[in-house]
Amino acid sequence: MVGDIIVTKRSGEEVVFDDRRVIRSMERVGVAPELFDRVLAHIKEKVQADNTITTDEIFYHIREFLVRKDKKSALRFNLRQAIFELGPTGFPFEQYLAKIFRDQGYKTQVDIQMQGECVSHEIDILLQKDGRREIVEAKFHNQNFGKTDVQVMLYTFARFLDVRKKNNIDGVWVATNTKLTSDAINYAKCKGIKALSWNFPQKQNIAEFVEKPKMYPITTLTDLTLAEERRFIDNGIVLASDLLKVSDEEFRTKYLIDEKRIPVIRESAELICG
Repeated sequence: MVGDIIVTKRSGEEVVFDDRRVIRSMERVGVAPELFDRVLAHIKEKVQADNTITTDEIFYHIREFLVRKDKKSALRFNLRQAIFELGPTGFPFEQYLAKIFRDQGYKTQVDIQMQGECVSHEIDILLQKDGRREIVEAKFHNQNFGKTDVQVMLYTFARFLDVRKKNNIDGVWVATNTKLTSDAINYAKCKGIKALSWNFPQKQNIAEFVEKPKMYPITTLTDLTLAEERRFIDNGIVLASDLLKVSDEEFRTKYLIDEKRIPVIRESAELICG
């Protein structure tokens, strides 16, 4: 329609700008409703002369506005990008997931070989809790667009069938840092696969899986450089909450953080961890 703002997704697909989608993304991270119209106006001020904008630009402008008006929401809004950025820091997605599962009372083993009835399998995470043993396929994508398709569900379920009797495995998960295709969702529902993604399940999806226990990775914070993130992660400091246990002396000497920036980093970590 004439006058519509056209949004170009990372995949190249073009769609009409939808206020409701932007509002839903803000609702998810707790932005105050009185800011919704102001954020929408801020985005629309940045639209190109040809009435186009990209999803990356929308993300940037939302965060740009929130950093000034509601920093806590801005940090939470950055969660999806933060999980994607764990890859470039060299910290495996499955180890991050294992940390969250352990916080929820699971015993975990990461990257193990498990002999099935037919062949040996590489299992990303083995979970044990309340007498149940479950395996997790952690599907990390290096590009934070596109979707995890039904093929992942098919081979994960086939792996589960091969290992379950020999290893007393009771259930199977697929966890991904992208969305799932509709076929992947339908197959997971049909076969009883527990799935964690950005669009499934509607409640208890991967965003809530991270947010409720406040297991935000340090890449959520906008005050650290990539080199600093790597130094922290190489020393086992993966979560924003971990930063609260670091002394000023360690910030300066071990992690090479300028003294003036220490209070800013602490404030951001405290803000997002509540």
